[in-house]
Order: sequence, then structure tokens, then C-alpha cells
Amino acid sequence: MITLLWKGQTCDGIITIKTEIIKGDFMSYNLYLDESKISINSKSGYSVAGVIIEEGPQLYNVRKELGRVKSKIWSSKLGYGRSKQIVFHEAEIRSHREGTLKRRPEYVDFKKAENIRLAVNGIGNIVGKFNLPVLGVLEDQTAIAEAYKTKRDSHASYYLALEQIIENYCYFLKNHNSVGKIICESRRNQNSGVLDQRVRKMYMKILVHGTLRYSASDLQDCLKDIVFIQKQENDAGLQIADFIPRPFLVNYFKISQTKPSIYQILRKARYDGGIGAKDGASKFGMCIYN
Repeated sequence: MITLLWKGQTCDGIITIKTEIIKGDFMSYNLYLDESKISINSKSGYSVAGVIIEEGPQLYNVRKELGRVKSKIWSSKLGYGRSKQIVFHEAEIRSHREGTLKRRPEYVDFKKAENIRLAVNGIGNIVGKFNLPVLGVLEDQTAIAEAYKTKRDSHASYYLALEQIIENYCYFLKNHNSVGKIICESRRNQNSGVLDQRVRKMYMKILVHGTLRYSASDLQDCLKDIVFIQKQENDAGLQIADFIPRPFLVNYFKISQTKPSIYQILRKARYDGGIGAKDGASKFGMCIYN
């Protein structure tokens, strides 16, 4: 085991985080996260959620399967090689806006309902086929604001979600004798990387202070890093995570799911902590704050 010391800065000042490179039989996992928000009838909700994929054969096979899904839509026009390079984005797959088609002319094929079904159901089938655990947090921002006499915004909600997700991810890693990374979609643009920096500072702060149930040392033993990847890099895990948070928000606020829907697949995939879905899925999988 090699121990490294990493220095960084949070809002609270300079901190040092211990990182251990572990050699041996430890498995390594990636947690891919995305976020979504919703406003309806003067109520607001926010969710951060995603899937856990084991590095190695499982990740390779997930990438391969996602390529197959894309090839069913575009290979006859573009060939397999080009079709698998197209990036899935749920909101734009379901949208036929002119702006979307200008940015992504290949998305014209989603004017056919059959191709939307192939894409959305293809993601659901990957989650089910590979038994990818779903982790996440949903916050009813309006209910929290009213109950605690405070204001809620995306920054506050993201921090709440990230802290709980890190704790549950650490629980998962410890129970699988493994270590892991968190991977998020980068929101960096040509002018600024401030949004990525903000999330990294949240992550570092949590690792320094610990969570309700885990000490800083516990977290640092499990978590290797948080990584930000640009959408155009065509990361399979992030494309799957893009489909995860919104169906839970839609269900919570009692809105009809957009068809085709993979909500039931995602609901069954919630990580249950090994204690069964009845008690575990809402404790370790999708935690609701209201």
C-alpha cells in the first residue's frame, strides 16, 4: 500500500487529504452522477443520482452494449463506428426543438418514436442487464424551505445530496471490499471552470469533515477521487446517469412519466445495502429529504 498526501483548498482554508493507492485484490468502482431539477405548481425539487459500474469487464461490456443501442438507430446511415460516437442526452432525445437539431443534426432521427424507444429502453435494459446499482438523493426544496424556515437553491441542495451519496457510496464500497471514484459531467466552458471547482470543493470539504456515520479517515480509505468529464468525450457511464434523476422527481411530484419510461427499472435497481428493498432502497439507494 502506498500512501500519498494531497493538498488542496476549500472555503475553510488549506487542507490535506490522505489518498492510498491500494494494490492487491481490491475491486474498483465508478459512481457516475447527474442532477435534475423540477418546478411545478409553485413547488420545486432537486435530485442528484446515478449508477455504480465496476471498472474492468463490466465497464467494458456496458460501453459495448451502449454502442449496440446507438448502432440500431444510426448504423444504417452512418456505420457502426460513427454511430457509437454520438452522445445520448435524454432531454434532447425527447425534444424536437430546432436549436437541438442545429447542434445535433443526427438527432433528427428521434422524430421517429421508435428511435426514442430504442434509446430510452436501451438505457433501461443496460441498467437491468448489468444489475447497476442506483444511488441518489431527492430533495423537496419547497418542503424543506417551509419546514426549516430557510432558503434552498441548487448549491445547497447539491451539497446535501453529495454528502448523503458519498456516505452511501462509502457503505457500498466497504461492503464490496473495494475503492472507488465519483465521476461527474464537467460544466466547464471556454471561459470558466468555476462550477467544477465548486463541486470539487464540496467533495473535499466532506472528505475532510466526514459525514454523520463515517469519519474523514473512513471516507478517504474508500474514495480515490472525483473526476469531471466533458459531455463530448462520450463517456458511457455519464450517458446512463443522465437518464436517472428525473424519473424519480417526476414520480415524487406525482406527474405522469414521459413515455417510454424506465422508472420501474430504475426503482428496482436502487441499492438496498444488502438488507432488502423494503427497508434498504430508501435508506441506501434513493434517499428523499422532505
